[in-house]
Amino acid sequence: MWWRRQLASVKSLGRCFSAAASGEQTRLGIIGVPFAKGQGKQGVELAPDLLRDSNLRQVLQNSDERLLITDYGNLHYAVAETLLQQQRQHYYHIRNYADFMACNLALIEQVQVMLQQNAQFLTIGGDHAIGFGSVAGHLQHTPNLSLVWIDAHADINLHNTSQSGNIHGMPVSFLLRELRNTWQHAALDKVAPNW
Repeated sequence: MWWRRQLASVKSLGRCFSAAASGEQTRLGIIGVPFAKGQGKQGVELAPDLLRDSNLRQVLQNSDERLLITDYGNLHYAVAETLLQQQRQHYYHIRNYADFMACNLALIEQVQVMLQQNAQFLTIGGDHAIGFGSVAGHLQHTPNLSLVWIDAHADINLHNTSQSGNIHGMPVSFLLRELRNTWQHAALDKVAPNW
């Protein structure tokens, strides 16, 4: 299958997680986030399990035997009634807003746990709506983090400028302080107080 060939390119990814030059071991935490509700196509939620079944862990391990890998499994989340109310009141035109927030709030917490126990982490999606939770969790752990967002699109759409209502085109707008006031979500200030 085509994705097995793509996995071969993951070997170079392993170098990103290589152990320190001193020969010390480096701890890497992996979390799968089978989230597909940021857009309308199904299938991306299968990626975490497909990559695991294709020996992702072994490929990473083979890139550096000093790498200690902990797989935290797949993220689970529950949608609170308050998020559903926000979706009905403010974001009825955004596809699966409540699921997006619930998933990313859970991911933020999980990333912090992983970074307390590991030097590095790898989030396997799902669609790129989960970029918000991955980066926000890292920023809470490492406030002076620098980020270079590379994508075919800016992913900085706002709820009131998105023509499709697909929230996978919006994660950067949640991360930028200058745009956060366009979102009526009180938890954003708690999640990202200093950015």
